[in-house]
Amino acid sequence: MDKKNEKRSSGRGIGKDQVRQAVPIGGVGGRQAPSPPPDGGGGYQDICTILNFGLAAAQKKRDPRLDELREMGLQRVWLVIAEDIGVDSFLKVWRILDSDQSSIGDDGRLLVPIRSYSTFLRYQRNRYIEALDNRGMKPTEIREKLNKQLCETISLRHISRIIRRG
Repeated sequence: MDKKNEKRSSGRGIGKDQVRQAVPIGGVGGRQAPSPPPDGGGGYQDICTILNFGLAAAQKKRDPRLDELREMGLQRVWLVIAEDIGVDSFLKVWRILDSDQSSIGDDGRLLVPIRSYSTFLRYQRNRYIEALDNRGMKPTEIREKLNKQLCETISLRHISRIIRRG
């Protein structure tokens, strides 16, 4: 068998062709001469299996308390939140919301006043505009950067108002 067609895990092995010499390895640490390759070769190639990256997720068990929350009539959005962040974290949030007496309605339900997520994104964008202004960028440059990085088109007038407010 020629060297080009030889597999690392072939029966002959990589080190079989080379004669091992009983010469002690000279030198210390990184100055040592390279040791001869092992006789067996790399046998792991013949045992490779298909990788299953989703195995850990598939083995993860669904929390049975999610079913209890569904059975007691919790709204779908809260079930999604509980599944996403975990039931223990959801119960902590629920307990905190429930402890605020001002958010409990006349019928005993929690009234959770929360702004939309787009409000948070807009707030972050405005802080970014202010940071760019603090770096000395002109409103036209800021508008170009916002368009390129955030895919947002904002008027120069609006950018100037955000800068003035900041």
